[in-house]
Formats: sequence, C-alpha cells, structure tokens
Amino acid sequence: MIEIQTQLHEQCPICKQSFGLFFLPYGDEAVEKAKEYKVFQILRSLFYGVTKPRSVAQLNTYWACCTFVAQSADDPKINTKEKVDFMCRVELNFVDPNVIYVKLDGTVVRGYRSIALKNLRHIEACSYVNSAFEIMADILGVPVEKMIKNVKANMKFR
Repeated sequence: MIEIQTQLHEQCPICKQSFGLFFLPYGDEAVEKAKEYKVFQILRSLFYGVTKPRSVAQLNTYWACCTFVAQSADDPKINTKEKVDFMCRVELNFVDPNVIYVKLDGTVVRGYRSIALKNLRHIEACSYVNSAFEIMADILGVPVEKMIKNVKANMKFR
C-alpha cells in the first residue's frame, strides 16, 4: 500500500473538456508513485480531504527546497532531500515526545515528529517550515525569499 496525494478534477487540465469527476496525482512525487500501477488497473482508495488551512503547496514547497539544498550543497551528509529534512528536524529539535527511549547502554534515542498534513496543525507547521527554510537558506548562503523564489520557478504546478 502506498499513499499518493491526489487532486479532484472535473475537467481535463490539458484540453479543458469536462467528462465527470476524477482524481489526478498531485505533484511529481505522486506521479512517480502512481507509475507503480498499471493503466486502468482498479485500485482501492481511502480519501481524506485537507480541510485545515495548511496546504499541499506549502508541503510541496518544503520538499522542493529540501531537494534543491541536497542538489546544491557539497556535503555528503545532506545529499538527499530526506537527509536535508532529517537535518532540519534535528537542528530544530522537532522531537516526538512519545518516541523517546533509553538503550541499555544509556544512549537516548529520539523519534522525530512527522510534518505530514494529517499529523501537524497549521500554526505548528508554519513555524516549523519557516524555521527550516532559514536553516536551508543559511546552508546555501542566500536569503530565504531568494531560495523559495528559485525553487518555485523550477516547480511544476498542475
């Protein structure tokens, strides 16, 4: 089972012809995940809407910035978007208080909070994302606004 972000449409985004309601993968990552299935394969889905003021666009911009930093930085410790994301969570001490335990040797192990739309409230998400953008921009040595502008210029929107 995989989770794919989708968006509900009522007309084709290319030809603008209406032919009923349908879901399209939302974003490049969702398109790549959807390719794991065959065309016309029947899929079982569980949908839940994002009704919070948080947006998919905010989350997509965050991940696009993580990718941009990973591709731009000359550091093997942050050469993937996942490593950049993890570095931001560690730097911001974005810890899940329910996932902390001590190993037998006394080492403390922490679990970090999820930033998924369903797991984080709007205010917390905005605070985290803004702070993470500052960390990423510092790595690149540019202002946050310039980093986001460069990233958005290269993002594909549907």
